[in-house]
Formats: sequence, C-alpha cells, structure tokens
Amino acid sequence: MDFLPAPARRARLLVFFAGLAVALAWALVTDHVWEDFYITYRSSKNLATGHGLVFNHGERVHTFTSPLGALVPAAILRLTGTSSDQAVIWIFRVLSAAAFAGALALVFELARCWQYGWFASVAVTAVALLDAKSIDFAINGMETGFLLGFLAYALWAMWAARQRRWLHLGLAWGGLMWTRPDSFVYIGLLAAGAWLFNDAARTGLTRRQWFKIFLQAGAVCTVLYLPWFVWAWWYYGSPVPHTVVAKGQFSPGQASVVDILRTVVGFPWTVWGGRTSLESTFLPSYFQIGGWPAGLVYAARALALLLAFQWVWPRWRAEIRIASFAFCGMHVYLSHFSHFPFPWYMPGTTLLAAVVTGGILAQLRSSAARAARPLALGFSFAAATGLATEGWLVWQMMRQMRVEQELSANAVRKQTGLWLREHAQPGDTVFMEPLGYIGYFSGLKTYDYPGLSSPEMVRAIRAVGPIPAWLIEYLCPDWLVLRPFEIDKVREVIPRLMDETYQYATEFNTLEQVRRLALYGRAYVEHDAHWIVYHRQKPKRCQVDVTDPATVANYPLPYEAFGDQPALPKLHATGLVSFKVPAWARHVRIEYGLPPGTYAGTPATDGARFVVRLFDGKVSHTVLDRFLNPVRDSADRGVQVFETDLPPPKEEELEIILFSQPGPTDVMDWCCWGKPEFTK
Repeated sequence: MDFLPAPARRARLLVFFAGLAVALAWALVTDHVWEDFYITYRSSKNLATGHGLVFNHGERVHTFTSPLGALVPAAILRLTGTSSDQAVIWIFRVLSAAAFAGALALVFELARCWQYGWFASVAVTAVALLDAKSIDFAINGMETGFLLGFLAYALWAMWAARQRRWLHLGLAWGGLMWTRPDSFVYIGLLAAGAWLFNDAARTGLTRRQWFKIFLQAGAVCTVLYLPWFVWAWWYYGSPVPHTVVAKGQFSPGQASVVDILRTVVGFPWTVWGGRTSLESTFLPSYFQIGGWPAGLVYAARALALLLAFQWVWPRWRAEIRIASFAFCGMHVYLSHFSHFPFPWYMPGTTLLAAVVTGGILAQLRSSAARAARPLALGFSFAAATGLATEGWLVWQMMRQMRVEQELSANAVRKQTGLWLREHAQPGDTVFMEPLGYIGYFSGLKTYDYPGLSSPEMVRAIRAVGPIPAWLIEYLCPDWLVLRPFEIDKVREVIPRLMDETYQYATEFNTLEQVRRLALYGRAYVEHDAHWIVYHRQKPKRCQVDVTDPATVANYPLPYEAFGDQPALPKLHATGLVSFKVPAWARHVRIEYGLPPGTYAGTPATDGARFVVRLFDGKVSHTVLDRFLNPVRDSADRGVQVFETDLPPPKEEELEIILFSQPGPTDVMDWCCWGKPEFTK
C-alpha cells in the first residue's frame, strides 16, 4: 500500500493556496457576480446605511436566505467605510474563496487521516477543486464558499478531530446553519449515516458514543444559531425566509415518507429523463437550457447515479457509505422538495461525491484481493478521465460566465435597472423575473416572479394563479421588463395588456453579439441577452373597496345596456377585477351576463366564461364557473344572478375576484359584471 506520509504544514498550505489561486483567477477572468448577490446586497446596504435589514425601506420582509450572505457584506460596508460596490464584492470574494480553499485543505487532511495513498488523496482533492460550479459560486457573491468550508469542517470534525470532537462538530453545524438554514438536511444526513453505517474499527466510536457527540454538538449548534432564529422571528414575524415561502409555492413535494421512498427507488429510472437533480452535480449551471454535449449529460447522470447508491454495499468503508448516503439524501431533498435544481445547491453534493470517489479509489488500490486489481485499474482510469473532463468544463464554463457577465449582466440587466432608475417616478413598481441586477440598480418597488422580494406577488399567485398575464392584470405594475417570449405568452392570454394597457418604452439587446460567439452553453447567455421595457399607459384597474368612495368613484369600466334591465359595467374578456369584502359582510349577490349587443347582430359572440373566486389571503376558492352562450341558449341571455354566503372573516381581508374569460374566440365577449352587493 502506497500510504501518503503525514503531510507537512507546507503540503496543506499548498492545497489551500492552489484552491485560492484557482478561485481568484476565475474571478479575475470572469468578474462574475451572480444575480442573487444583488438581491441580498440591497438589504445589506440598507442595513449598513441605517435603514434596517430590508429590501424596501420600511417593509420588514426577509428577502434573503443566507444570514452570512447578508451580514458579511453589510459588515464590510460598515468596517471599511467604502461606498464602492466593487470593493465590497472583491472583499467578499476573497473571504469566500478562502473558505473554499480551506474546504480543500480539510478534505486533503481527511485523506491523510484515512491513510489514503497518493493517487486517491490527489483525486479526492482534485474532484472538489475542479468543479466549475464550486469555483464560480465561491467568487460570484453567493454564500457557497462558506457552505463548503463548514461542510468540510463537519467532515473533519467527525473523523479527524482528536479532542473535543463534539465542540468542533457543533461549531461546524452552527456555521452551516448561519450559511444556509436548510443545512439541517446535511447535518441530519451525515449524523444518520454515521450512526447507521458506523464501523467502530474505522471510526473508533460506538453508536452510543456517536449519539452522545451528536447531542452535544446539537446543543452547541443551537446556542450559535438560536439568536438569529429568535431575532428573525421578532424582526420579520417569521423565522422562515420569504424567499423560501415564495419558491415553496411551486414545490411539488410533500413530506410523506412513502413519496420520499418512491423518489429514492425511482432514481435509476427518473434520472435518465432529467427529472432528478443528480446530473446537476457535475454539469455547468443551468445546463438544462442547452448548448452542452448530450454525451456529457448522460455520463454525468450515470456517474451521479452510481455514487448515490454506494451506501448500499456493506463492504465499503464507513466514510464511503456515509458520504454516499448523504449525497443520495441531498438529491432526494433537491429532487422531491425543490421545484428546480438550482445550481448553487450543487457544490455541497459535489464535495460529498469527491469523498465517495476518493474512498472507493483508496479501498480498491489498497485491497490485497486479486479480483480488486482490475477494478482498481479501471476505476483509476475512469477517475483520471473524469478529472480531465472536469478540467475541460472549468475552462468552458469560465468562458461562458465571462461572456454572460459582459454581454448579459452588465450590458443588459444592469443597464435596464439604471434606465428605470432614471425614467421611473418615485413609488413606481416594476414586474420582472430576474430580481437581482434590475431590482438593485433601479431601486424600485419590485413585483418579481415568484415574489422573492414581494409579499404582494406571493399573494397574487395564491389569488389568481401563476400565469404572468393574470398577475400583471391583478397587480397593475407601472413597468414591465420582459423577454420576447414572455411578451408572446402574455399576448396569448390577455392581448390587450401588451397592445393597449402598456406601451413600448425601450429595450436592451446583445443577442446578435452573443450568437456570433463559438461558445458551449451559449443558450444560457442568450436567455438573458434581450429585455424589453413597457410602461403602463392606461389607468390601473381598481382593486375596489366598496366602503371607500374614492375607489368606487374611480371604478374605470364602461357600462353596457341590457334592454329594460339596468346597465352593467363591462369587463371585456380576458380580464379581472377584485373587490375587498367588508368585515361585516356575510352574503353577496352578483349580477353578470352578456348584453344583447353581443349576440343580436353580426359578428356575434361564441360564448364567454364567468368565474368568481373567493380569496382569503391564503387560498383561492372558485365559487362560480359558468359558460354563457346566448346565441345557442336563450337561458343564457339577459342578466344572470349569483348569490352565496361568505365565510367569517379571518386575519386577512377576504377578496372577491371576478374573471372574464373568452370562449373559442374573444369576438364580442363583452362580459358584464355588476358591483357585488354585500349584506349581513
């Protein structure tokens, strides 16, 4: 066995400085700043300038996920006295890159602790070092470098800490929680794996001793993280970040044990259809958009699937099974509970994959069994090929992110935000999907999709659904910032919005420059290379409060006659209007219908749908869904009446939302709605 001698201080420092150099070189070449950094940084800057840890002045909304990711930039601003965003970004980069490099040094030290040979020691470190996403997210303003540092520290504490193991482990767990609150998943999986797959000869501990250590470490972690938990609950009204609430609306997963087990068992099949997060372990950020070799994607799926189930094989060493179990469990979490495998989640799983890979190499190469020799040779060749592929991906993704920063982030999204800052009025609102650059540089109140900064957006999605056209109609923002294909989708649902309600203002487009480049992953850069800005030109449709004379007087709808019956306001399909329900109301009566002018002549309506929803602030219930076709059915002519009892009031106001929806076409779909009549 070619055991590596106990590495001298200079060997560990060499690994550390190699990792630091690679990360900072990436930063110098790409100058990449991730979109989400500016989401968090807006709150950081508000804190440093005395406005509180908030996105909008005076609104206590928890618009970031990582406490460290928000507090460290704020501390940099305060301690340095700088007003330069670039200075803050670079200081944060150096700190995060140092944490990433520290993770590599700790992994290398673990290889020494486990008595790995030189090849396996280099492999376990190199797999972690040459992960393009880990490098990028260590320098692009995200908290990932710190997460990797604390995760490696936790592994080191479990295996290599000779004294006060519980204290080191508790400090590592506390650091993980401060970095990302969902790190409890890593903590739980590693602890469960250590207890399930313990090998006392390998770990030097019994299960009983592990349990005691975990209890002590948990107490330390609680002491460290509890102050933030309590403060966030007091300050924001909930310890759960609003970002989690916003994204959670689209999560497909439930906490059913059966569903979770079904996800695990289904991995060998679902991975090939791209329905898991497994392949994202080794592939570039947002590879799903396209532009990368298909063979690379299939190879990544096969490798991740292989590593995810090594915990099943009882003859592997304990560290292999524990790391594989945690790797598999994290991907169950990301595949089952998250609606999309966002790339900043992946570096932690890659670190675990590195431990599994290095452990298998070490065990096969050190085995005296004759049958293990060809396996060791084959796996060594595969590892070398994999490392070469990782190196190629580092180069290609670095080129991709350099172009993304120059031609998308700086030239398009940042310029869009600066243009809005110059042309918008104080108090204006803007609807868009990418919140970071546009939200930070515009300084406006944002209705971002899915509502990371906006409780109003979260509420709107619950009220009218996730379709952007309905959300725009409901929220009535002053500005829209949309991609061309998003404009087409809005037009498909509510053509009037883009053709009448809003008018073209400006656009920022580097698409032709991007398309001229020979670049892997170019589709990702193209995705954000063209944004079009629209400005509202028609008055906002009121969300009417029937107890407020001002909103009733400004109810901006024309009236249509119904023969000898009273005229009703016209809400042409497609459209909606919302009414606040008075707290005293227990019953509502609503008149609706299609007036004679829609079916008495030519052209005539081919029918329209009338929908009424009751929204209690949490859930929207449909209480009327009726299709009227007065041409075919005389019973559908004239004024129709809908009545229903109302539920007792809750903490939030009750709303009634009226939807006009077209039939096969929207010709003559002059849907009319009377103002709701509320009674006790």
